[in-house]
Amino acid sequence: MPSPSRRRGARHRRSRKKAAATVAAEEERSVNWAEMPLDSILAVFHKLDHIDILMGADQVCHSWRRAARDEPVLWRRIVMRGKADLSSKIHRQGMACAAVQRSAGQCEAFCGEYAGDDGFLLYLSEQ
Repeated sequence: MPSPSRRRGARHRRSRKKAAATVAAEEERSVNWAEMPLDSILAVFHKLDHIDILMGADQVCHSWRRAARDEPVLWRRIVMRGKADLSSKIHRQGMACAAVQRSAGQCEAFCGEYAGDDGFLLYLSEQ
C-alpha cells in the first residue's frame, strides 16, 4: 500500500489537471466583445432600452461606440421608458434629443415617458 504522502500527491496532481482543464474550457467559451460583428452588436443593442445605450454602451470599446453612434438603423424606433431610480439623475429631454440626432433623419417611431415638452415634439417632427 502506498504511503499517505504519495496518495496525497497523486490527488493534488489530479486536481491541478482538472483546474487547468477548467481554465482552458473557460478561455474557449469567452467572447471578445470588441471583436463581435456589427450585426451581433446591433442585435444586443436592440434588446436594450435606448437610455441604457445612451448612458454607457458606447463606452465599452471602439466597435460598440461606432455601432451606438453611427448606425441610424439602431435609432429608427426609439423607446425610452421611465426608470424611477434614474429619473433624478438624467436629463430626459437632452437624451431624447441625442437619440433623435443619432437616427440621422430615419426615426419612424418615438416612445418616451417624460422625454420632452412641446418644443421637443416640434424638434422631433422637424427631424
